[in-house]
Parts: sequence; C-alpha cells; structure tokens
Amino acid sequence: SSVTSILHNKYFHQAIIREQVMNPARENNVASNIDSPSRVEWQEPPMLTVDERGMICDCSKAGEKLFGYSLKDLVWQPVSKLLPELSGIQLVNNGRFNSQLGFLSRCGQPFLAINRLGNIFLNNLHFVLLNYSGEYAIRVIVQPC
Repeated sequence: SSVTSILHNKYFHQAIIREQVMNPARENNVASNIDSPSRVEWQEPPMLTVDERGMICDCSKAGEKLFGYSLKDLVWQPVSKLLPELSGIQLVNNGRFNSQLGFLSRCGQPFLAINRLGNIFLNNLHFVLLNYSGEYAIRVIVQPC
C-alpha cells in the first residue's frame, strides 16, 4: 500500500502528485519532474518570512537557490506560489499560529513545494511565529526530504 497523506485542501491533484512522489515504484511516476534538493549542502537553511496574510516578505539566499527565484521576484507573492498546500490556510489567528499546521510540522508531515522550473519536491516545514510590535510574521524553515 502507498504511503499517502491527504491534507484538507481544495486541490485534489496535489494528493495525486503527493502519492506519486511518495511511492516511486508506482507506474506513471512523476519522478522525472521531481528535483532532488536534498543532495545539495546548504550553508544556511532555506527560509521564508511570511506575513499574516501569507505574503512573502523575505527569503534567505538558500531559499532563493532552492526555489530558483530572486528575492525581488518573491517579495509580496503568496507563499502558495512555492508551497501550494498552504493556499487558503489562515496562518495566524488572534496572535496564535495555526495549530493544525504546527501539529503537521511536528509530526514530520511532508509538504509539496514547486520551484521556478515547475519541479515538484517534498520537504518538511518548521514554523516560528515572529512578533514585531504587534505585527505578526511567520518564519518558514524549509527542510527538503
């Protein structure tokens, strides 16, 4: 049986891609479309800083390299451009981080990511809630699987 985990999201095709990514023996695999960033040694972890609305405010150099975008191309773009499973998810509510995302992160649930070339890969996400004088942001640390 396939190791498949379907998140509550509105995109059924993501569940199909997730199953194909996590089960490489399956026929019609998308392996030719999957980048393998885990073979690259990073000096710093790939990180994104995202505001409460899910818009990218900052990206580390390692994040730029992993996703294939420059910082100027990412600023004020929705995080779902890179991490489609975060589409439509409220990240912060009343100063608290989304508990379901925190739970999935702690459990090691892999999330889909898409780079500039359209390559799909799995990664673990770690979230840190930041508070700048009452304004909240989330640091997303990306760990390719």
